This record gives sequence, structure tokens and C-alpha cells, in this order.
Amino acid sequence: MDDVRNPESTKTMPDLGAFARVSSDATRRLREHGQSVANSISEWNAETNSFLSHRLARNKETIDRMAKCRDLPEVLAIQTQWAQEAINDYMKQMTKLMEVNSKIMGGMLGSFGQADVQSAEQQDSSLAKMPRRGAN
Repeated sequence: MDDVRNPESTKTMPDLGAFARVSSDATRRLREHGQSVANSISEWNAETNSFLSHRLARNKETIDRMAKCRDLPEVLAIQTQWAQEAINDYMKQMTKLMEVNSKIMGGMLGSFGQADVQSAEQQDSSLAKMPRRGAN
């Protein structure tokens, strides 16, 4: 009980205001990174939907063209053209999605890693400023 009333023991109490500021700053950074990740995921979804719509339209066009063919060589020519266009489209789309994925992963890693590192550094500096027990 004497420790609670002893003014020297209150000097060793941590600065709760510093902890609140560190926590608030870390929470703000996590929220910002979370918003960045959410935006990137929305971009991923929009890009995927756009690509699927494009490919479905191209597939329908190809089927319509093939239905009008009169012989096998014409069908094979249309099919070859379709395959080349599809490969090119898928390669372009893969590149776009890899870029978006990099944003997502960067945002996720940034939100976990950066907030933890900075708040730990800030906590260390706050703790270093606190008086030690037994120090005069």
C-alpha cells in the first residue's frame, strides 16, 4: 500500500499519453493501408470483370463468324486467329493483374510491417524517456 501513496513510485508509471499517441498513429496508418488495399482489390475486381466481358464478346464474335463459314480451312483460319488474340489478351491481362497484385501485397505488407516497426520505435523512445526506479 505504501508504494501506491509514495510519490517516487508514481514517477515510474509509464506516460499513458505517449502510448495513446503511438496507438492512435499506428491505428491511423493501419486504416490508411487498409484503404489502399481495399482500393487495389476493387481495381483487381474491375479489371477482371472488364477482361471477362471483353473475352466473352470476342468469343461470341468468333462463334458467329465460324457459323457462317463454308469450309474447314475457313473455320481453321478463324480458330487460329481467335487463339492468337486470346493468348495476347491473357498475357496482357496477366501483366495488369500482377501489377495490381503487387499493390495489394505492398499495401498488406506495409500495413503490418510499417505500423509495427514505427510504433515499436516510438514506444522505445517513449520508454527511454521514463525515469527508472531507483534512479535519482
